[in-house]
Amino acid sequence: MSRIQNWLKNYGLITLALLAFFIISWQFIARFYDQQVTQQQVTYLEKKGDFLLAVSQDDLTQVERFAKKDLVQQGERITLLNQAGMILYDSYDEHLQNDSRTNRPEIKAVMDGNSLGQAIRKSNTLNETLLYVALPIKKDGNLVGYLRLSEPVTEFVAQAAGIKRSIFIYYLLFYLMGYLLVFRLIRKRNRPVETVLPVLQRMLDDPKTKKTLIYESDSPDMQELYQVITQLNEQMQKTYTAYETSEKRLSTLLNELMIGVFLLDDQQVLTMNVVMQKMLGLQTAPKENQPFTHVLTDTQLIQLIYHVSEDCPFVQQELTLSQTNMVVDVTLRYFKEDHQILATAYDLTKIRQLEKMQRDFVGNVTHELKTPVTSLIGFTETLLDGAKEDPETLEKFLLIMQTDAKRLEALIQQVIQLSKMSTRYDYEWKTIPIHAFIKQIIERYQALSHEKHVQFVLDGSEQLLFLTKLELFDGILKNLIENALFYSPTDTTVHIHFATEQDHLILTIADQGIGIAKEDQERIFERFYRIDKARTRHSGGSGLGLAIVKEYVDALDGTIEVKSALQQGSTFKLTFPLY
Repeated sequence: MSRIQNWLKNYGLITLALLAFFIISWQFIARFYDQQVTQQQVTYLEKKGDFLLAVSQDDLTQVERFAKKDLVQQGERITLLNQAGMILYDSYDEHLQNDSRTNRPEIKAVMDGNSLGQAIRKSNTLNETLLYVALPIKKDGNLVGYLRLSEPVTEFVAQAAGIKRSIFIYYLLFYLMGYLLVFRLIRKRNRPVETVLPVLQRMLDDPKTKKTLIYESDSPDMQELYQVITQLNEQMQKTYTAYETSEKRLSTLLNELMIGVFLLDDQQVLTMNVVMQKMLGLQTAPKENQPFTHVLTDTQLIQLIYHVSEDCPFVQQELTLSQTNMVVDVTLRYFKEDHQILATAYDLTKIRQLEKMQRDFVGNVTHELKTPVTSLIGFTETLLDGAKEDPETLEKFLLIMQTDAKRLEALIQQVIQLSKMSTRYDYEWKTIPIHAFIKQIIERYQALSHEKHVQFVLDGSEQLLFLTKLELFDGILKNLIENALFYSPTDTTVHIHFATEQDHLILTIADQGIGIAKEDQERIFERFYRIDKARTRHSGGSGLGLAIVKEYVDALDGTIEVKSALQQGSTFKLTFPLY
């Protein structure tokens, strides 16, 4: 008897509390489940009604016609009412016509302006409980009637009863498991000595998890033991947490660095950050303790690693990695204490490219400026030496000097324009008529086109408007049209076509000129690159026009493509988004 009393004292209250909580929570879940099942059926009837109204185009006559064509499943019922709430058609009883249903709650809800009315009640006609759903019928924005659909509650409640029983069984099992878990914890609390060894074992197995180990005991020895175990657990948890935190910080730091880092221990890879993986062209991170010769494939880097040693603890060298063609500055350090090698690599690829571009730019500009300046100096000296006394020679030399001076001026303007490409293009967006705008640009070259007998054909809608930055768009078309005219032989045609396609403006400029070789097409947008230097010098070209075009097209979020072949002309295709 005393054992039963002790059990009731220790576990009776918690058992009653869990049982009460189970009953209350199950009532809530069951009610919620029934509401969801009912709402699902309401949604089903609503969608069915919407479908019927859609196919009948909200016409009462068509609604009645479609409702009679086997749209009513077994147990379902469709009722059609006019604007006054009088029955026009009922799928269950045709004798109910002209009966009023304005006092039904679902009809009242729709009459009050709601988009849906619903109710569950016992039908006097069918003598069973039904779920009713009512929808308004509107034609041209005016209310012309009501559509009511219903079905017996027993139809879907019976179908959901099996699932509800399964939920109850799983819920009951869950609570039983929870009760057993609580019962076990209480038993452990009442039996502290039996708890000590499992707790110590768990501390060793899972040192990062902090456990509650403070227990009350009448025995001073047991109380002291509990305190020691608790302190030991807290200290171990703090130590392990600090270790994990440091490891995570180090890993985060390595991956956030802009330099490549990897660490070797006894010729094996301990760690490697993401930047280093990209430099080496690795798709996945190397496995821990994997030999570095299985990870690295660059022979120069491998030789550098073999070179570093206790006698030579520091090595630095600039390498070009074979897998990615990246130029990197690699530094290797050897640590004598643990025989580890730390490697750091700085990416110098862009720096070297910029240095080369700077050298090329300065060299090209110097070369391009030198040619007209030398010509001007030479002709000036010739005139000063006495050629100015001959009027015919004087005029001829002055015309040549004027041509070179204009070429020098154009080159300086293009260099200035090119130097601004690193800044933002803060121009105003403007809407322009494409046809008139291109026609205006063509008229600038009317004299030269008449001289060469080159005809421009402009094809596109005169009403098409385009939102763009006028200064950039003008520079693009000016350079492309100018090139097409300069490189077109006499008695040829330059076709310019534009149209919209899939929210984009497509613009093509096609000439019948000398064409561009396949190997040159990939480089024509480079600064100062010229296909035929002699011909471009003769025409005043500097090799900057297409570089400016490419920069302006990118600034407008567009793309440019070229299709060409030698002696078959060139076609430039521009694509811009329509904003």
